[in-house]
Amino acid sequence: MKDVNPKYCIIDAGNTQVKVADFQHDELVRLAVIPNEEQQKIQETLLERKESISIFSSVRSKAENKIFINYLNPDVVLTNETPLPISIEDYRTPRTLGVDRIANVVAARHYSNTDNALVVDIGTCITIDLILKDRYQGGSISPGYLMRLKAMNHFTGELPLLELESFDSYIGKSTKESMLAGINLGIQSEISQFIHFYTQNFAPLTIFLTGGDLKRFEIPLKNSIFADNNFTIKGLYLILKHNV
Repeated sequence: MKDVNPKYCIIDAGNTQVKVADFQHDELVRLAVIPNEEQQKIQETLLERKESISIFSSVRSKAENKIFINYLNPDVVLTNETPLPISIEDYRTPRTLGVDRIANVVAARHYSNTDNALVVDIGTCITIDLILKDRYQGGSISPGYLMRLKAMNHFTGELPLLELESFDSYIGKSTKESMLAGINLGIQSEISQFIHFYTQNFAPLTIFLTGGDLKRFEIPLKNSIFADNNFTIKGLYLILKHNV
């Protein structure tokens, strides 16, 4: 007998962690976030969901992905060729388009209350992506918080390797504070300027903020700006439903 209320599982394998989300009745009912080093827990979590309708999305290497696929046997493995509810034909290099960016703009198209939408994803990299009606246009990619910290340490002889910390002053009174000011306020200014540019050129525009480092800075949430840490997961769910 066919299950009239099937369970859907979303696996999002990022650079530092794996997200495993369960949906039922179009609602997110469970979310597990597992650090990469906890391999045994990841394996057990995937094996528990082998009977679910599932999608696997990853920014990792093919060798690493193969292990996940063997554990789960997903119904959909997201690639640049997976059927989508939007068009990515306007992007000049669709074969190199990250699957996380694809999921974000699919979610943006679905949840936007205007024809045009923008997604700002603050993670390992900061990605900004624009969709006009149902056609993805492109955007930008820049280093995220941790990448900038590591770069300053790696490419200089004296600057230390810092941990991620909040710092909201424009004037650093020490080397550490100066580095944090440059990164924290630099990123906030960068994103604010991008939002200003897109708002000026593509209004009316709905803007979505997401990503693991979203909590590290503040952008005023206006009527057209929404924050959602699970935005990529929701986009993957929409792609799964589109395919099954």
